[in-house]
Amino acid sequence: MLVIDAGSETPVKANLDPAKIASILKCLNNVTSAQTVAFVVPKEEGYVIRNDIFQDRLHGCLGIQKVVSLVRPRQFVGSLPATAQGLVKSIELAVCCILIDGVADGSAKMLSDYLQLRERLSLQWLSPTPIPLRRLAVVGEIRPAHLSSHFFIAARSLGVEVVALGPRGHWLQNPEYPNRAAVFLELDLTVDPGLPESIVAALQAYGGKIDGITTVTEYLLIPVAQAAEKLGLPTSPSTSFIKSVNKHQTRLLDNPNSCHLVTSLDTFQSQLSPEKQDILPPGPPWIVKPCNGWHSLGVAKVATKKELLAAVKKVAKYAAYSRNEPNPEDPQWQTNVLIEEYCDGPEVDCNFVLWEGQILFFQAIDNFPCAGDAVTEDMQTTENFKETQLLFPSALPPSELNILKSSLYDTITRLGFRSGVFHVEARVRDSSYCYRAAGDDEILDLRPNLEPQTHEASVFLIEVNARPPGYVDTCASYYADGVDLFALQILIALGDEFRTRALSQPYHSTSNVVVSAIQAKKAGTIESADPWNELAQKNPTLMGNVVHRVMAFGKGDRIDNPLLDTTPWLSAFTACSLGSRADVLNLCSHVKREFECEIA
Repeated sequence: MLVIDAGSETPVKANLDPAKIASILKCLNNVTSAQTVAFVVPKEEGYVIRNDIFQDRLHGCLGIQKVVSLVRPRQFVGSLPATAQGLVKSIELAVCCILIDGVADGSAKMLSDYLQLRERLSLQWLSPTPIPLRRLAVVGEIRPAHLSSHFFIAARSLGVEVVALGPRGHWLQNPEYPNRAAVFLELDLTVDPGLPESIVAALQAYGGKIDGITTVTEYLLIPVAQAAEKLGLPTSPSTSFIKSVNKHQTRLLDNPNSCHLVTSLDTFQSQLSPEKQDILPPGPPWIVKPCNGWHSLGVAKVATKKELLAAVKKVAKYAAYSRNEPNPEDPQWQTNVLIEEYCDGPEVDCNFVLWEGQILFFQAIDNFPCAGDAVTEDMQTTENFKETQLLFPSALPPSELNILKSSLYDTITRLGFRSGVFHVEARVRDSSYCYRAAGDDEILDLRPNLEPQTHEASVFLIEVNARPPGYVDTCASYYADGVDLFALQILIALGDEFRTRALSQPYHSTSNVVVSAIQAKKAGTIESADPWNELAQKNPTLMGNVVHRVMAFGKGDRIDNPLLDTTPWLSAFTACSLGSRADVLNLCSHVKREFECEIA
């Protein structure tokens, strides 16, 4: 590689690391038009907090063609001396190479690109002290590789070594997987009273130093916290997880009059008889759901006592944390049934990052209505509460966002949590906003209520998840605000306060980001090999706004009736727009119209 200083055609002697040269050439590969190459050079020395921070913070930025890191995790980097002149020294010290559309000619576009870079990269990314190698135990990763890769990429870029625990044959054992665990410990993860001790025994037998332990799997939160307590590792109290995963216990803490727990069908039926006192929460309508569960499986909205009894009987037969049919021979995941008051206010997903009781990051996202929200008396439908669409940031007024932040933080801390990543779902009762269409475009969005509210807005809690949201939503959170909840979960599990605080810094301003689920149109076998690649070839301009997309099913997979709540979405995508909410919603609709997946 020849380095030629500005204003000269003579090569300049440069002391460049061969690996850095290779990375720069990678950034410049296949350039066919005039482009600008920018280098990020530190103004002060330190140790790299996360080596892919620049790629991730600039992902989806308009005009940014490619971003390549020039440093390793935890690497020490020097600063550019004030007396340094010329390009060579800057390249020697550069930590990142950025390829930008167009020529650096002082135009309005280049100024916009510069301001965009400054906005996205204004954060603490160096540590003044060395960052030691840390080893994290990750228990029970049940997601497939393509729906969990970001978690393990985050660990690698933080310089964290992963020791995974799970059943034999897990994909994290596969040497062909680029983000596989450094160490894999085979372990039966059947949830029983002895599981915490089994986790402890496996890690002690391994013998290497473990600095933290975590899981993103809901039904393993309690045993993993109990194992952490036994090992003396950083964790929230296991008693807090016991309360948070049980929706009834959480509800009792927040509003005990809004729910009723069913532990016996016979008793419940007798309580519904006319001569007995009514024990139901305010309604109708009511929500019926498993007391322990996830993905909105088994959740139903009912409008009569007849429908209520039928829904309770149905939910009582199914197993928590499972999409399988009822199996009376396997009582492991049987769950009690919770009946709740239904609140028709706008639903909001709120993400919190806490360190020792301090809110480091808060994010509110509009969760658009589900098919189940529209259910009324005697509809006789199979409508469910699968997520349809999320939009960052929330359109709610600041006063209602402040109520959400304060009320939900209070609930989290009353559960006993002080540090962690939390995904909390709630509705705003008597909100000044509602979902409705308006204008010629008829786009459904959260808009000011046409009728004035007679009561003050308040928070109706749905559930507290002491973990990041689902995979696609967590990735979208990163694109929206620049805060990686997976990375923060890792760092909090390791007790790494400095990097937790540093990486909780959001962008100063945010673009509109939408996450949309695509449901299959029918049951059958997937015939398309790569629907998203086909769309990218057909309409590259449209796909230029799609920053993330995943398929839950691949070619040859069988997909069941999409009307069943046990059938996952076919695909999901995340799109960004610097324009208005209407722009990004129109963009989302356009993508869904163009997306094609053959099902036979």
